[in-house]
Amino acid sequence: MSVAIHNMNGTKEQLEEFLISGEEYRWFIDPEVHLDGNWEDFRGAFIRCDADLLATVVRAGPEDPTWNWWPSLKQRGQPVAVTEGVAALLPLMRLSSRAAEAILAGIANGWEGHPEALIPTLVSLAELKIEDIGGLGSFTPEERQRRWYGERTWHWRGPVEHVPGMLHFPVPTAQRDLAPVRLTPATVPPRMLYVSPVGAPASSLLPITLDVFRNAGADCLLLQYDEAELGIPEDVRAIRDRDYKWPLAYRNLHPDVVADYDYVFFWDDDLGIKGFDPARFVRIMQINHLAMAQPAIESPHCLSHAITSRKPCPPWRGSEGTAPRRIVGRLTNFVEIMAPVFTRDAWRTVYSYVDPGSHSGWGYDYIPVGAKGIVDALPVVHTRAVQSFNSKSQGEFECFLYSQGLFAHPHTEYGWLFE
Repeated sequence: MSVAIHNMNGTKEQLEEFLISGEEYRWFIDPEVHLDGNWEDFRGAFIRCDADLLATVVRAGPEDPTWNWWPSLKQRGQPVAVTEGVAALLPLMRLSSRAAEAILAGIANGWEGHPEALIPTLVSLAELKIEDIGGLGSFTPEERQRRWYGERTWHWRGPVEHVPGMLHFPVPTAQRDLAPVRLTPATVPPRMLYVSPVGAPASSLLPITLDVFRNAGADCLLLQYDEAELGIPEDVRAIRDRDYKWPLAYRNLHPDVVADYDYVFFWDDDLGIKGFDPARFVRIMQINHLAMAQPAIESPHCLSHAITSRKPCPPWRGSEGTAPRRIVGRLTNFVEIMAPVFTRDAWRTVYSYVDPGSHSGWGYDYIPVGAKGIVDALPVVHTRAVQSFNSKSQGEFECFLYSQGLFAHPHTEYGWLFE
């Protein structure tokens, strides 16, 4: 079963695209849906569920006969009896391909109406299975009752209350205004250094990457691990040194060597960054007082850590009379070493832990350096499949943590990053 995340407005085109994809199930999630938790865990909870429609606030017509959208439900212009209808709130739902086919067939047969009446009714008339994601309705299986959402966190009127571990729609109510000092940017433009171990596999990505960082005013340092001719521009410093990423860092990135820079990007060479804005990324780090951060990761392959996956960010609404804040990412306790960005002080701390004998660098993600964050507004693409899952890197991970007195910990989101 493949699962994708898409926005849903009940359109015929989206259902047709779903069927063309060949997927068995697809999730449709409105950008203003917020989960206080991990989306991968949420979707994983329904892997064994065979319902053709999973939605919220599902109810049969007789359970809610005065609902104002029932009159919109018609077939070939004729009103449909409320007793035939099924309604649901659809900012979050999962459809099977069979359900999508039934909905499109119904539309072709002259059915029309508000999506929250039309979609569940057509699925029901096709005698397909409908279940509620949670709540307490008649369509909710016993094991999911009082799970995932409730009246305090999920309704169309909004805004709703924040309840840990639950789904929220439209968005959680802000408890108080943000402290102004938190969002005060620095007045002097920071100095940035982009560093990457590079080789022949990165030759197609390198020109774009260098253009992005040079245009943003960053200096670039390349640590070339092979003998390939990469066409490196004359104003870009390059050091030929055959080794893995972190031994290269140990030899070439001593904190005193990079002390003139406020922020150090130490990235793998297989990242697609077209459209990335290093200066904006650093400003986000500044106003959120982050010591270490990374862009969210998009990839056609599996990710090493689910928390790094790009997520939608709901708007933040303060108290009445205050302007909404733009949310751009998440405050976390974890930044992956694939694409980390360090402040000068954070890099000095991390460098003090670097073991020149460690090839993978596994475990460096858990070094305590201060506030960490993942910026969803500026994602990058990991173009190659992860290749470091093996017994050697796992051994290095365990050895590093044990030798430094560190603990592996669950990846957690603590709050939002603002701009």
